[in-house]
Amino acid sequence: MGLVLQLVESSLPPLLPIPGARLGLANLATVIALFFLGPAEALEVTLMRVLLGGLLRGSLVGLALGMSGGLAAWAVMTALYMLYPSPFSITGLSIAGAAAHNAAQLGMAILLVDFTGLWHYLPYLLLVAVPTGFFIGVTARRLGQALVRYTDEGYAEIG
Repeated sequence: MGLVLQLVESSLPPLLPIPGARLGLANLATVIALFFLGPAEALEVTLMRVLLGGLLRGSLVGLALGMSGGLAAWAVMTALYMLYPSPFSITGLSIAGAAAHNAAQLGMAILLVDFTGLWHYLPYLLLVAVPTGFFIGVTARRLGQALVRYTDEGYAEIG
């Protein structure tokens, strides 16, 4: 699901005139995997999505950017998810993941082009992370509720 969403989103025109600002549809698969399958499986989903997406696009730079963002989003969402009791809803985790994704990708871009001036771009990316992370979180919650409703067992509680 994540790979398909990633490929679909990469074929769409950008929503905003900010380079790199995307909705983050592929992160939907990671968020759902985290809540329904657990952190290890969510990591597998993230790694496979990023690796396959990078191979299909044939770009090492894209692979490095995707991997840094995907792993950062997974790590932050997993850390917050593991807090017990977690004060964060699935939407809150998604927003935190989107912010971590944007920050990590920007950090990787700075490493690749060796230009620290790109850090000035971070506030804009973080502003974009809030509504996009919110949208993905709400979508994940609704999909999760539908999945629980149509299964015999509820694997996770979707907040």
